[in-house]
Amino acid sequence: MPAAEILLVRAPNPGPLTGSGTNTWIYGRGETVVIDPGPGDEAHLERVLEAARRLGRVTAVACTHHHLDHLEGAARLCQLAGAPLAVYFRRAGGPTTLPLHDGDRLLVGRGALVAIHTPGHASDHLCFFDESTRTLFTGDHVLQGTTSLVVPPDGDMTAYLSSLEKTLRLRPLRLHPGHGESIADGEAAIRELIAHRLQREAQILRQLQRGPAGPDSLVPRLYASYPPEVMGMAAGTVLAHLLKLEREGRVRRLTGDGPAQFEVLE
Repeated sequence: MPAAEILLVRAPNPGPLTGSGTNTWIYGRGETVVIDPGPGDEAHLERVLEAARRLGRVTAVACTHHHLDHLEGAARLCQLAGAPLAVYFRRAGGPTTLPLHDGDRLLVGRGALVAIHTPGHASDHLCFFDESTRTLFTGDHVLQGTTSLVVPPDGDMTAYLSSLEKTLRLRPLRLHPGHGESIADGEAAIRELIAHRLQREAQILRQLQRGPAGPDSLVPRLYASYPPEVMGMAAGTVLAHLLKLEREGRVRRLTGDGPAQFEVLE
């Protein structure tokens, strides 16, 4: 049985949070699924549809999560392709939406993509896994060249680390992320990301040993080399770490007015 083909059409929305642009992936042979149509750019959507139809009829437009750089163009592409929108079931609504639960399969010609619920970056985040080739479409769960933002309240660091372990157990060979280039050694990339997050957590705890602090004061110490445009999001990720540590009983939030402050518990 011939393997499904995979095509990439990159959206024209580069920026500090999108890198070179959102990756729109097309998977299939005879029938196709479009993953993450990206922004509502008509020319981009037309390029996606043209590329998809070279492989076969579009049977679904699947989105990894609800952030607009992945989802904004979905309704229009569904209209152009005459295909349903496949999203995590808690985000589904309407007769033309296909609700996906963890473990559900999207049948695509002779192939299939398994929906893997991977909350953390977003509570509705899905990855899509081709078991036959151990290829994982990761959305913003795992990125190339950068780390995923985890910003509360919808982002959750405890869930994110759990989801990384979940995808590691799939033993993926190749990753196709929502931004950046494909990653050849999937397991190594996920292990590296877990190690990075735990290292960042250790850095936060070391900083708190010096005295109470909050995201606003921790970010300049931890992200000194990062561009100013991402500092606000970085503060959200630091807060996500602090909330995880608070749930684990390793830090305590101080009461009082003003920005949140935390102290380490011995």
